[in-house]
Amino acid sequence: MRLSSVHLVMQEIPITNEPEAAVAILFASVMANSKPMSQAQIEQISRMLVLSAKFDASSLNELTIKALSQQATHGSRLLIEHCAPMVSDDFKETLFAMCCEVITADGKIDDTESEILAMVALYLGMSIENMKMMITTYLIRNRWNVQIIEQE
Repeated sequence: MRLSSVHLVMQEIPITNEPEAAVAILFASVMANSKPMSQAQIEQISRMLVLSAKFDASSLNELTIKALSQQATHGSRLLIEHCAPMVSDDFKETLFAMCCEVITADGKIDDTESEILAMVALYLGMSIENMKMMITTYLIRNRWNVQIIEQE
């Protein structure tokens, strides 16, 4: 019975193509810790999407609205699990790198962030070695980033 209920939930997620799936995974990975996204994270994701040829033919506004709506309804785990098979093999590592870039922007990673990156890597079918190498690279790269303090 549990398998069929999970299958029914996954059927209800109206994400059906790679751009939708990739954006949903990106937002799901950043929002998995239940903290609201910072303005800096929103701007960073926007920049990444605008500069990626993968999303040229898509409305970034529509992709974002759909991703955020599905994130609010289903949560990170189900969304990532549903969307990962839609990501093409040649884009999986790039998408994982995008997730790493946003999550490690402060030069560190907590247990929740580590778990979500491991889940994204697992569902995308990445090797543990590649996952560790990419996370380490982004942590080293972002260690000395200036932190933007947002005013409330």
